[in-house]
Amino acid sequence: MLLSGSVIVLAYVAAAAVIVPAASMIGFGKVPKFLRHGTDPTRTRTRMEGVGLLLIGLFILADALAADLGRRSSVPQDWILLVWVLLAAGLIGIRYIAGRAQPTPPKPAA
Repeated sequence: MLLSGSVIVLAYVAAAAVIVPAASMIGFGKVPKFLRHGTDPTRTRTRMEGVGLLLIGLFILADALAADLGRRSSVPQDWILLVWVLLAAGLIGIRYIAGRAQPTPPKPAA
């Protein structure tokens, strides 16, 4: 079953909508205003989250390219699978390096 052209275009737009803020997070070390929630994390943590967001955007882009090219592509499907596995491994690696966020200690009772 082939996807229509508008769905493919929507996938490309979604990939761009994820990659652009990720590049901003990596480059400036700040979370864009429309993504802020709670306190502003450190620059290093923000950059690591930006790299994770970039990998997610690349995953969406690779998925859109695979759907767009389909069976008529000269690229073997094994290579597309390899790209997906590498992006997933990168996401797991970023999560491992970032560790868990330190929870705030509870305030002592008065």
